[in-house]
Amino acid sequence: MRIYLVIFFVLCQIALLEAQSKSLFEQIRDHNEGIGLWWAGHNGWIIKSEGLVISTDILLDYRLRTKPSSITNKEFSELIDISFITHGHRDHFSRSTSAYLAEHSDCMFVIPESCVTIAEELKLPKERIKVASPREPFQIMGVQVEPLRAIHGNANFAIYYEANLKDCGYVINVDGIRFLQPGDSYLLEDHLFLKDIDVLFFSPTEHNMYIDRSIILINTLDPDYIFPQHHSTAEITESNRFWAKAYQDEVKLRLSNSLKERYHIPKQGEMFLIKK
Repeated sequence: MRIYLVIFFVLCQIALLEAQSKSLFEQIRDHNEGIGLWWAGHNGWIIKSEGLVISTDILLDYRLRTKPSSITNKEFSELIDISFITHGHRDHFSRSTSAYLAEHSDCMFVIPESCVTIAEELKLPKERIKVASPREPFQIMGVQVEPLRAIHGNANFAIYYEANLKDCGYVINVDGIRFLQPGDSYLLEDHLFLKDIDVLFFSPTEHNMYIDRSIILINTLDPDYIFPQHHSTAEITESNRFWAKAYQDEVKLRLSNSLKERYHIPKQGEMFLIKK
C-alpha cells in the first residue's frame, strides 16, 4: 500500500512541475482534474474546478505593483466565470480589470452592497451582478457562498474611520472544499465561529489581522491549507507600509509544527492542487 502512495505523490509532483512550466493562462485553461488554486498577487486568488473559474479581489494592472501580473486582462477574460469583490478599495476592486471583464467576458460579479455605486460607475451589467450581504448565504452557478461581515482596519492598528459594515468576506464552497476569504478585516467572532474551513486566506498586515490575531484565527480554524495574502505585491513606502507590508514569515515562526506543514507562502502564478 505504501508504494502506491509514494507513486501517487510522485505523479502529483510531476503533474505540478509540468503545469508550472506553462504560462499562468495556459495552466488555468488546461487544468481539468481536481481543484486548482493560483495566487495572482495581493488578495487575488483564482480557483478552478470542473471547468468553473472563480476569483477573489483580482488585481492585474495595479499601478503600484512591483512587477507585472502573470496574466493579462485579456487572458483572464477568456477564463473567468465568477469575480468576487470584498470591498471598494482600488487594490481589491480593480476598476480597469472589472470594466474590461464587463465588456469582454460573460462573468458574474459578486459584490457587497458597499460597492454598488462603483459598479454603476463602471457600467457593470446589472443582470450580471449578485449583491452580497453579510450573514445572508446564497448560491451562484452551483457555488454555495456564505458572506461574512468585514470591518476594515487602518494604520496604528485602529479601526478605519470610514469602515463600512456592508463590506464582505466570503466562505466559498467549491465542490465540498470550503475557502475562507475574509477580505480586509480585523479579527471578528464571525471568523472564529466558522466550522470546517479547508483553505484559509488571511492578511497579516498592520491594518488587518497582523501577527497575533492571524495566529488566533489559524489555531481556531485549524485548516488544511493556510495561505497568507496582501503581501509581496505593492511597492512599500513609509506612507503605505501599514497595508503593503505583511508579516507572513513572523506568523509562520509562531505556529505549531503541524500547522507549519500546512502553511504555504505562494509565489505569484504558483499552482496548488487542493485535496480534501
